[in-house]
Amino acid sequence: MKIAPISYLFLFLIILSILYSCSTHLKDDNPIIDKALSELQLEFEYMDTSINPRSDFYQYCNGTWMMENPVPDDKSKYSTFNVVDDKIKKHLRLILLDVSHNGDSEGSDEQILGDFYTSFMDTLNRNDKGTEPLDETKLLEYAASIENSDGIVNVLSYHHPRGINSIFNFRIDIDEKNNSQYVAYLSQGGLGLPNKGYYFDEDERSITIRADYKQHISNVFDWNGVSLSEEEVARIYGIEEALAEASRSQEENRDDNAKYNPYTVKEIANENPTINWHKYFDKIGLKNKSKIIVQQPEYFKRLGELIREKPINDWSLYMQWRVLNEFETAMTTELLNENFDFYSKTMRGRTTMKEDWERAIATITGSPINELLGKKFVEVKFSIDDKAKVNEMVDHITAVFDERINDLDWMSEPTKNKAKEKLASFARKLGFPDKWKSYEDLQINDSNYLENIVQLSLYTFKDKLDKLNNAIDKSEWHMPPHLVNAYYNPVLNEIVFPAGIMQNPFFDARFEDAVNYARMGAVIGHELTHGFDDQGSRYGADGNLENWWTSEDSIKFSEKTQKLIEQYNEFEVLDGVFINGKLTLGENIADFGGLTIAYYAYLKSLEGTERSVINGFSNEQRFFIAFGQVWKNTIKEDELITRVKTDYHSPGKYRVNGTLSNMPEFFSAFNIQEGDAMRQPSDKITKIW
Repeated sequence: MKIAPISYLFLFLIILSILYSCSTHLKDDNPIIDKALSELQLEFEYMDTSINPRSDFYQYCNGTWMMENPVPDDKSKYSTFNVVDDKIKKHLRLILLDVSHNGDSEGSDEQILGDFYTSFMDTLNRNDKGTEPLDETKLLEYAASIENSDGIVNVLSYHHPRGINSIFNFRIDIDEKNNSQYVAYLSQGGLGLPNKGYYFDEDERSITIRADYKQHISNVFDWNGVSLSEEEVARIYGIEEALAEASRSQEENRDDNAKYNPYTVKEIANENPTINWHKYFDKIGLKNKSKIIVQQPEYFKRLGELIREKPINDWSLYMQWRVLNEFETAMTTELLNENFDFYSKTMRGRTTMKEDWERAIATITGSPINELLGKKFVEVKFSIDDKAKVNEMVDHITAVFDERINDLDWMSEPTKNKAKEKLASFARKLGFPDKWKSYEDLQINDSNYLENIVQLSLYTFKDKLDKLNNAIDKSEWHMPPHLVNAYYNPVLNEIVFPAGIMQNPFFDARFEDAVNYARMGAVIGHELTHGFDDQGSRYGADGNLENWWTSEDSIKFSEKTQKLIEQYNEFEVLDGVFINGKLTLGENIADFGGLTIAYYAYLKSLEGTERSVINGFSNEQRFFIAFGQVWKNTIKEDELITRVKTDYHSPGKYRVNGTLSNMPEFFSAFNIQEGDAMRQPSDKITKIW
């Protein structure tokens, strides 16, 4: 989930003359609220009131801001999320500078965090060492020594614990159908492009990306002193293309039931005899082998065939490429620039690389030690009072959700009872963990960044293996406290709101409820609704993957969600580029349900209070404007296309317009009539939650 600065107003009289001339405004005789208060809440000067809100509400709310805020060279997208994230990063930078100069004791949080940051920032040392850190890992050496299928297994068992995404993925996670224990998972993987579509789409951009990717492979090998022929590059790419062809699409991978296929090791070995699975699991250290979840069985069946079909030298070259591809950004500046040229310039349209310190923060945030940075952040930048207020909002929004379940006219009583039971069972985590992780056994130094990355992978891999023999740790967070985001975890039936998102403009205790409920409230409602979207609805109150719906209600739910799929399939973000309604369905359901529930929670907050008009806008109108403005963004075409092909979220404009075009509450607030662009035809409108 994702933001913008506090703004200033247009000249007051000009605004009034424009706003009051708009026939969509509700008439209200209550006094106009003080201008200074409104400046704390809505960015009226960012609006483009020349746009009719009945035609394009997103542009109406954000048009001036978008015109004045082009995407910076070092970004592919600029949004309100970036603004908040940039503010947080300034605090994080000071924290990292402090811990990197303190000389703290070995194994302390400060030593680990400080030395990792120092090793990242020391690009001169990395340039001097060249390929030496990579040579020390023996990763390339092992990949180059493959002589048969057993050799592939040996290399995989060495690669996977060290974080190399080769051929397939192995992980330990909570068992989705028995969430009192951890279990091992096998899944498809091993690609250097984002997903299956990139290998087979026939549009001009995809064809160009594939050609550039092959050149990128060649360039990276050149850096390592190996000159590949076009034929050798084609062989590497051929392995990836074959793996991609055997893979499920992103849309197919949204079906959690279809991904839950329990096997014993013996059954896996019998079904896929080309790979010595007993040897693989022994070498990675898996002791509990009673149950393995194979998420795409057909992928592994085809993989066995591919290992027999493709020459062993091709697999060796491919696995060398997986090593180089994994560590491109961890070695010299030359290789870092090569990585940027393909993955950022070509794929996402960026023209300038972020500064080293920003990339360091992003790297730590995406690493296993991100909680160390989050812990430091909340020590200096978090309000317990804000946490209490957000917790109160969760209470109110949950109560409204419960009432709406009662009033659903399409759901039967047995399913309603199960839905209410699940809603009442939601756990919540706000701000930061009650218990912080310990990293005292982790070995991090200040002079070898690549070695640190490998050590982090080994440490995390061992930690996951150890969990197989331990009870589920329900206190664990899967997002650091400083991140501007939130999530729903279906297996534990919990909603999690890090401290990073509990900040202006998502939330501020000084804001009126219209703004806090439209923004933070919509986020809360969004995560709650994820428990009842097309995926989350397959998990019960206890978090286990199970069917708690009657067959009739399941059919009705599918009919309603199909309408949403069809609506979003029609949104054309660029010429010939359409949103994938099936891929984005879960997020679209959550946006729609979350905002609707937040709206009614806001109306409850108004009970017993005097309504007001601010700058000509009623309470209800300010709610919808606040929602529209929090999603403002500018985005480069390459980034937009990449996101449409890979992101489960719709682009910001359609998170606003797509959601509102289904809401009678919005129609009433802005006098949206049938036939207006901001109103779906009556036969297409869907009410889910």
